[in-house]
Order: sequence, then structure tokens, then C-alpha cells
Amino acid sequence: MTNTPTTSDQIPTFQNICDKVSAEPKIRFCGIINRMGKLVAGGFRDGIKPLDNEEERKMWYMQSALEMSMKKEFGNNLGNIDHIVTYRGNVTLINIPISDYVVLLSTERNANVIQIVEYTKELFDFNNNAIMPEERDFLVSESI
Repeated sequence: MTNTPTTSDQIPTFQNICDKVSAEPKIRFCGIINRMGKLVAGGFRDGIKPLDNEEERKMWYMQSALEMSMKKEFGNNLGNIDHIVTYRGNVTLINIPISDYVVLLSTERNANVIQIVEYTKELFDFNNNAIMPEERDFLVSESI
């Protein structure tokens, strides 16, 4: 990702991206957290019942921010983090670093992780290049 904006002015844009991603059928949740693990945008797809409570989600956010920060320490030797995937019994959790933020995704267990990661990154790239995601040539819903 190049020059992803990280100001509070971007929160509405972040929310729009989260809304677009979470509208996909296999995605349960899309959120963006800051370095401190605070959710700044996002939420569950309409009709999805969370499997945990609000306090557990806040712990997930903080844990994800800490994990990303710790893993970035090895960037000089191993390279930058592309994404982190955790397969759980009921869901798959995906963390994608975007500048000073982390995109958190919760998907159905059988979701295509690589396509979801690529799609999410595309939305940020399109935003950075002032191209609206709706201008794409294909529908990700059919391929995820």
C-alpha cells in the first residue's frame, strides 16, 4: 500500500470501505483499528449475530494491534507483513496492515482468504488513486 491516508478525516472513507467489504456474503465482520486497538470504523454485516460479546471483541482488537506491532519488529529481516490469518473452529480471522491501521476481518470458515485479502487491499488502492470501487470490471461476490 502506498501513502494510505491515516488522518481522522479518513474515518468516513474507512467506514465506506468496511461497508463494502462486509457486504460480501462470506464476510461476517470488517473493522479498522488504530495502533492502540481501538475500533475506528466498521462492523458486522447486516443480519450477522456476533459469536462473542462487546468486551471480548475489544480484547480481540487490542490483541490484534499488539500482535501486528510485535510481528512488524521482524520486518527488516523477514520483510513486511502482508496479512495474518487465524483459523478457528467457527470462523477465520484475517488481519491486514494498512499504514498505521489494521483491517480486521471475520469470515465464514470456508471463505477464500487470498481473494478476500486481495479484494480488501484493492479497495484501499482504489481509494488512494481516487478510483471508486464501483468502477471495477468484475463482481467479487461471485468469486469469494
